[in-house]
Amino acid sequence: MTHGIIAILAAVLFALAILPGTLGVLLVTSKIAARGWGARLIYQQAPMMALGAALLLAAAWALAMSSTGPTLPLFGATAFVAGVAVFGFFMHTKLMFKPVTSPIYLSVDQALEKFGPDEEIVGVIDDAGTAWGYVARLARRPHIVEQREGRHPFMMTHCILAHSSMAFALEGDIADPDITITSALANNLVFYEKKSKCSIVQAHNGSIERDMTMRMVPTIAVSLKTWKAMYPESKVWYRNKDWRDDFYLKLLARADVIDPKSPVMVYPLKHGLDDRLPMKSMVTGVEIDGVARTYSLEESHRTPLIHDRISNTDILVVSGFGGDLVQVFDRRVGEVSLSFLGDGEHSFIDHQTRSKWNLLGHCVAGPMKGKSLARVPHYSKMFWYVWADYHPGVEIYGSRKAAAAA
Repeated sequence: MTHGIIAILAAVLFALAILPGTLGVLLVTSKIAARGWGARLIYQQAPMMALGAALLLAAAWALAMSSTGPTLPLFGATAFVAGVAVFGFFMHTKLMFKPVTSPIYLSVDQALEKFGPDEEIVGVIDDAGTAWGYVARLARRPHIVEQREGRHPFMMTHCILAHSSMAFALEGDIADPDITITSALANNLVFYEKKSKCSIVQAHNGSIERDMTMRMVPTIAVSLKTWKAMYPESKVWYRNKDWRDDFYLKLLARADVIDPKSPVMVYPLKHGLDDRLPMKSMVTGVEIDGVARTYSLEESHRTPLIHDRISNTDILVVSGFGGDLVQVFDRRVGEVSLSFLGDGEHSFIDHQTRSKWNLLGHCVAGPMKGKSLARVPHYSKMFWYVWADYHPGVEIYGSRKAAAAA
């Protein structure tokens, strides 16, 4: 029976190597996988553990064939290992979520023809002011697309559970990242960067231990129709779907995770549900110098130009294109903090010089022509319950309370 015991040990070792990194089991192991040491154990050490288990199983078969022959424990352990291997092939995050490192782009007109005007786009404006569009539906599974073209590389990250998107500059310790999607912590994306040995939480904009911060690159979520109106010469990323896309989305759809009207969440919250807004209502989340504030889409629809102050920064929250677009700008130009008045659906005028500005933050007429408002990175159309969980007690902007801010 020695070979039977070895086979059972091999099966247990193989399960420990594969299962902690699979969807479903991550509901239990997510907090471990979200830590740097846990990510290294589950994702970097697992292949060696699995190989060791396979060698042990092979040794058990060799012993069995040289003695009494295969036994029931040996057959059972082998069947179990095979089952875990099949389950891991379909469900392991290492195989399910592979960051895109060589993106392919279409022109915005080609994207419109291929996807239609209502397709959701995650838009990123790099440091040079170049606009890059990403089809959100196709970004749900890889979660991360690395854009290395030009002098201002970044990675676009997208989390389907939180409906949150943010781009981060590829610089410093993550100038040339080696990334594995590891987990979801409290319904937000976590990935491990091998070279810096850091587990990074999207909503933290940095490492889970808060000892490394990533620089955010302005990111918005709009329809493809709006994106073209704003950036008609931009590129739009796409990729061809494969069977894993349909498999993954069917899993989420079956659980009602991606339905904004459904109260279902996958992972437990850290601080409990904040019911001041509907659970999956979409909000604009802004954090400056550790001070966070929430702007509901309904408030932006009611007040297309919101003047506010966060920390020591005077900001302007602009809504346009029928509420499809919400942008956040720093109101300061030089030493002057401007205030604005609407001038039609797609422009506004500052009180100080009567100059005309468009929704991209560019002054197009008047004494300030040629000037631009600096964009403030923010989370666009993020689910409220996740934003609130990562910013417990966060203030919700209300026009009555903030009327004096203008």
